[in-house]
Amino acid sequence: MAAYLALKGYETALYTHDPVKAGQLAGPFTLTGCLQGTATPGLVSTDIGAVIAGAPLVMVTTPAQNHPAIAAALAPWLADGQSVVLNPGRTMGTYAFTQALAQAGCRARIVVGETDTFMFTCRAPQPGRPMLNGIKAVVAVAAHNPADTHGLVTLMQEPFPNVIAAPGVAHTGLSNVGMIFHPLPTLLNMARIEQGQPYQHYLDGITPRIADLLMKADGERLAVAAALGVTVPSAPQWLQMTYGVEGEGLYGLLQANKAYRGIMGPHDLSTRYIYEDVPTGCVPVSALGDRLGVETPMLDAVITMADTLAGCDFMATGRGPAMVATAMADGFGTA
Repeated sequence: MAAYLALKGYETALYTHDPVKAGQLAGPFTLTGCLQGTATPGLVSTDIGAVIAGAPLVMVTTPAQNHPAIAAALAPWLADGQSVVLNPGRTMGTYAFTQALAQAGCRARIVVGETDTFMFTCRAPQPGRPMLNGIKAVVAVAAHNPADTHGLVTLMQEPFPNVIAAPGVAHTGLSNVGMIFHPLPTLLNMARIEQGQPYQHYLDGITPRIADLLMKADGERLAVAAALGVTVPSAPQWLQMTYGVEGEGLYGLLQANKAYRGIMGPHDLSTRYIYEDVPTGCVPVSALGDRLGVETPMLDAVITMADTLAGCDFMATGRGPAMVATAMADGFGTA
């Protein structure tokens, strides 16, 4: 994100909590892949206040389970008029973030928003050498307060012309296909991962039968959205819209997506594909299903397997029933 914005000529600052990484990222960034060039952010620092000072747009790009911690770190330094965007929010991201800001005593009048997906399909094989496999054709954005969405989209569209407005955060949150594409294939490739076998997550790790299971999980996501009165794309429709690919069924579309070539599977089981996508995707959608009377047996199975693997209760620690109750009381899905 920082390399892309710096390459486009924007004044850019980058925060990391890790002093070692800050040192590694201090030099010029070399972008490879679909966008190539060299760029250097104006500041790379472990001082989050210095990084966001005067910034009209703050882009949070951490895995979604870290949103509360980032909100707490930002809270003392945010100023009136700034916009903070979660890239992506996953499901109910702005609720988790604004709740954490309030708990940290933030009184700044800011706009908080979220995207439905990350702007890029990308990896950083080495510090300072981001590789962009693809820039997504369409990225939907919504503000926590729907009245702020138009202004937020206008602010973002100059550097990101692929941005469009979503009706609300229920639409961005329930368009979360990461919860479909990430945890279940990871769990079903557990032996491969434990044995250290390298494989491409989307092209090797998702077979035709696994794709069938993903479609069942995706059907549950769509059913929960429909019960809430929200229309969101299916996983195959999302692939066609986001990447412009054509193929037969979900498996065919995944295989046809050039942006997924070279995206390797996790190196170990402490991966964000479990620790992010289960508590911030599968859990809130399952909890919404419980509240709306929609059964989600496939998503529940993913949560149970992930709980067993991680030795924790993701429904209790993630965006579960309490967060769902807060969101529903606030009109989640009515925008």
